[in-house]
Order: sequence, then structure tokens, then C-alpha cells
Amino acid sequence: MNATFGRFATRWCGTSNGCCATRPDGGRRANLSFYDLGGLGLNRVNLSGAKMTGASLARARMVGTVLSKADLYGADLSKADLTGAQLQGADLRGARVDGAKLQNANLQGADLRRGMVLDAGEFRAAGNSDGTTTFVGCSLTQAVLTDCRMAQCDFSGSDLTGTDLSGSDLSGAILIGADLTGATMRKATLDGVLMCGARLHEELRVALERHGVDVDGTGLTTTAARMTDLIAEHQIWVEKLGKGGERIQLQRIDLRGYNFANQLLCGAVMRFSGLRGADFSGAKLMMADLSYSDLRDADFTSADLSGCNLEGANLAGAKLWRAKFRKVDLSGDGSRLWPTSFAKARLTGADLRDASLAGVVLRGTDLTAIKTSFATLKGADLSAARGWQPCEAPA
Repeated sequence: MNATFGRFATRWCGTSNGCCATRPDGGRRANLSFYDLGGLGLNRVNLSGAKMTGASLARARMVGTVLSKADLYGADLSKADLTGAQLQGADLRGARVDGAKLQNANLQGADLRRGMVLDAGEFRAAGNSDGTTTFVGCSLTQAVLTDCRMAQCDFSGSDLTGTDLSGSDLSGAILIGADLTGATMRKATLDGVLMCGARLHEELRVALERHGVDVDGTGLTTTAARMTDLIAEHQIWVEKLGKGGERIQLQRIDLRGYNFANQLLCGAVMRFSGLRGADFSGAKLMMADLSYSDLRDADFTSADLSGCNLEGANLAGAKLWRAKFRKVDLSGDGSRLWPTSFAKARLTGADLRDASLAGVVLRGTDLTAIKTSFATLKGADLSAARGWQPCEAPA
């Protein structure tokens, strides 16, 4: 398949392999719907107007590729490199673009709304089966997203530094934990947008709040009233090894300031949630999932976060004094160790004294102005982290 595609992808051409549809000018429109093009090298190829419904382009190399007005409905572009790609007017409804590189890409007028592709016989769309459009954990620095239809699109944990979102419809869009530093949002529609934990310049924060946007909690579901019962059921689930009780599996909840101190929360799921100022001191959170959550100023003093997933979380100012970040032995014989992950998390100003980051995943982690002691960085791999400089912790 890939070899065949490589012969005609760079031009509108006539082939007999069924991959093109005739155009009015005598050329042919590439029709690659439901094709598996994962990992293919397509740098600077002109695919404007191509039909790629439900196609898999995961990890494809598409630097500078022209995809203007392309039909990418229900496609999978996860972890693809689309740096500088031209996607003006493209249809990306229902597409999965998680973890992709879109620096300096142009998506002006693109359609990123919800859209579901029904199975067509033996063919199945490679994108999101529930029809959502997701750009979770993407790099969109300096990208153009003007005049886009982006209602309910999920940009959780994405880097939107310097991105232009002017004139776009972001109604109900999810920007939890996103970095919007230097972003422009003039005349954007922001009804019901979810922005808790997003990184904003004060000027943008003030402007958004002036327009009624609660950047710390708009649209999150409040579950505090029934949290005690959920924790009790979860503890039974842990103690009975999943054969009783019920695991906590929550997303986009508002539990700002909630007291989880000393609770047994191993394996709990509370992703994309508002947990600013929550008290997790002494809690057991082994293998828990708190990814992309707003955990600013949260207290994890002496908590056990071994194997915990904190990818993309905002932990600015969090207290992690004496917290444990050990690898979890999943096999029992040391052959499969699961590390704690702070990948792409923000730890600006966090207190990590008497805690060890050795063996912790720090890929893209912001360690600016963290408070450390001798034990904190001993044996830690800081090569993939950013922003760290030695600084003295207060006495």
C-alpha cells in the first residue's frame, strides 16, 4: 500500500489502483479513505482536497504538507509530525490528533467539531469512535487557528503558546491544562469553554473573566457531595483486588480544595479535573491517574505517588515534600517496572524537598524554581526536563 501511494501522492495523477477520483480538470483527486498510512513519509506533499476519511496517519511525517480543504473526517493523526502543514479549510471532525506536532501549522477555517463516521462494511474509521475531535497533548506553538469551528474540541494539555485563535467558535471546547501563553483570542466564542489549570498571561485571564469565563472551573461537574461514598467503595475495590466495591473513574470533576488526606486511592482515575488546593497529604495514590488535572497548590506531603500518572498536570506551587515516586513492580520479579510520570507537567515553584525524582519520567516537565534538597535530583535524568535551575529552598 505505502509503495503504491508513494508513486502518486506527490501529484494529481491517473492510476488504475482505485485510489483517485476524477477531477473536473482531467486530473484525479486522491481518495485514501480508510487506508493505513501510519508512519509514512509525506513531507511537503500536495494533498489539497484529498479524501482521507477514516484513514490512519498515525506517526506520519507530514512536515510542510499541503492538506488544505482535505477530508480528514474520522482520521487518526496521532503523533504525526505536521510542522508547518497547510490545513486551511480541512475537515477534521471526529479526528484523533493527540500528541501531534503542529508548530506553525495553518488551520484557518478548519472544522474541528464533533463528527462520527459509521462503519462502512469491512472499513472502520481510525479516529475517535465516539465522534469527538481530540488534540490532547499537541504542540501547536505559533499555529494559526483563526475562524475555526472548534465546538467541544479537546485541547487538554496542549501547548498553544503564541497561537492565534481569533474569530473561532470555542463553545464547550476543552483547554484543561493547556498553555495559552501569548495566545490571541480576539472575537472568539467562548461559551462553556473548559480552561481549569490553563496557563495564561494575566492580561488574557482578566479579559476572559471580564467576559464571564471562569478559567478555573467552568463546566466541571461537582461531585463533592457524594465523594465520601465513592471513596468508601473504591477502598473496598482496592482491598478486594477489584472483586468487590467500585473503582473511582471520574473525568472533568470540580473538587477544588477537597480533603483526600490519608485516603486509600490506589488506581483511582480523576483525569482532566479541577483539584486546585486539594489535600492529598499522606494519601496512597499508587498507579492513580491524575493526568491533565489542575493541581495547583495541592498538598501531597508524604503522599505515595509511586507509578502515578501526572502527565500534563499543572502542579504549580504544589507541596510534594517527602512524597514517594518509586517505580511499581507489576510482575513481582522486577522485570516490569512502572514509573511515576510527570511528562509535560508543570511543577513551577513546587516543593520537592526530601523527595527523589530518580527514575521519574520528566520528558518536557517544567521544573522552573522548584524547591529541592540534596535527595531530590540525585540520580534523576534532567536531560528531557526544562526550566530547572538550582535555587535555594527556604529554611
